[in-house]
Amino acid sequence: MNLAPKNPIGVLIVDDSPFMRLTLQKILSQDPDIKVLDVARDGREGIHKLRIHRPQVVTMDVEMPVMDGLQALEEIMRWQPTPVIILSAVTTEGAQATLKALDLGAFDVVAKPSGRPGADLQVLSRDLVEKVKAAAGVNPERLSRNTSGALSTSVQTSGTKVVASSGAPSAVGSSVGSVGQASRISGTNKGGLTPKHAVEIVAIGTSTGGPSALQAVLPILPNNFPVPVLVAQHMPPGFTGPLAQRLNGICPLNVREGIHGEVLKAGTVYVAPAGKQLQVQRKAGQLALQIGDEAPITTLYHPSVDVMFLSLAKEIGKGVLGVVMTGMGNDGTRGMKEIKRVEGFGITEAEETCVVYGMPRSVVEAGLADRVVPLGEIGSSIVECVMRRG
Repeated sequence: MNLAPKNPIGVLIVDDSPFMRLTLQKILSQDPDIKVLDVARDGREGIHKLRIHRPQVVTMDVEMPVMDGLQALEEIMRWQPTPVIILSAVTTEGAQATLKALDLGAFDVVAKPSGRPGADLQVLSRDLVEKVKAAAGVNPERLSRNTSGALSTSVQTSGTKVVASSGAPSAVGSSVGSVGQASRISGTNKGGLTPKHAVEIVAIGTSTGGPSALQAVLPILPNNFPVPVLVAQHMPPGFTGPLAQRLNGICPLNVREGIHGEVLKAGTVYVAPAGKQLQVQRKAGQLALQIGDEAPITTLYHPSVDVMFLSLAKEIGKGVLGVVMTGMGNDGTRGMKEIKRVEGFGITEAEETCVVYGMPRSVVEAGLADRVVPLGEIGSSIVECVMRRG
C-alpha cells in the first residue's frame, strides 16, 4: 500500500529587502519538504498575507517600514498564533530587538549574513531549514505563553535588580525511584530523588525556547546560592552578551557572558559566548573557564551542551548537576551520560512546557534523567538539590 505524500510545510517570508526575499526563497525552495507560499515587504502586508495563506511558519525581518517585525509579531501572537522565525542583524540594536521578539513569542532566531561570501549563506541555509522544520511541529499556543509572570512569588524586585529570599524554596517533591530513572515532581510532596553527593556546580543547556525558559528559572536562584552556574544556550554569535545583560537585570545572582581564564565564583551565572565552546579546567584547586574553538567531540553547536557537560564530568565528576531544557535535537545527551557515569545528577524539562521537546526527550529516553519537571518547577528543584548539599 502506498502512503500518501505528506504536504510540504507552507512558509511566508516577510522582509523589506528584495535581495533577502529572493535569497530566502531560493534556500527554502531547495528542500522538497518546504513550500514558500508568498512574500511580503513589511509587517502589515505580512499580516494580511498570513490571513490569506495561513502558513505553518513565518520568517520575519525586524527592521521594516510601515510596520516593523516586533509590531507584526505582537499582532500575530494576539490574533493568529503562528511560529515565527526572526531574521536579525548581528548588531547591538538587532540583538536587543531579537530578545524582545523572543519575549513576544518568536520561535527562534537566525542571524542575517554579515557580508562574508559563502560561509554565512551556508550557515543561514542549514539553520533556517532546520528551524522551519522544527517550527512546523510546534503548538503555537506554547509560543505565546507569558514568561514574565513565571517568576516565583518569593522573588521581589528591588531597583533594577531582583533580590530573592535567601531561604530554601517552598517544598518540591517527586515520586521516589532509583537513580537514573525519570521521576515526576508533583510540586506538593516533599522528598523524591536528590543528588547522592554535594553539588559543586550547576550547568544548564538549552536551545529553542531557551531565552524565555532561562528567564523563568534563573530568577528563582537566591542571592546566597552557594555554587557557580554555567549556561550553554544555542544562539548566533553576538546575541549571548545581550542575553546575559538582560538576565542580570532580573536575577538576584550576577549573570554575565563568560571570559576565558576567569575563575568560577559561587553565586555567579556564566553564559557561554555564542560561536565558542565553554569548558572548565581545574588549576591550583580552582575552576577556571576555558573559552575557545577546541572541542573533544565533533559537534554542530557552538556552544555545545555536550562539550560543557563532558568537561564538567571530567574536572568535577560527582558534584555536577546537569539541567537540559527546551530545544531541538539531542545536544546534551552524550554529556549527561558521562555526568551520570561519574554519579552526577540530571534534571530535564517536562514535555508539557517545552517549546520543542527534543533535547530533554533524548535525555529521558536514554534513561539519564533523575527528575523530569515542568518549567515552573525547575528553579526550585535546582535550589532544593543544591541547598541539601548531599
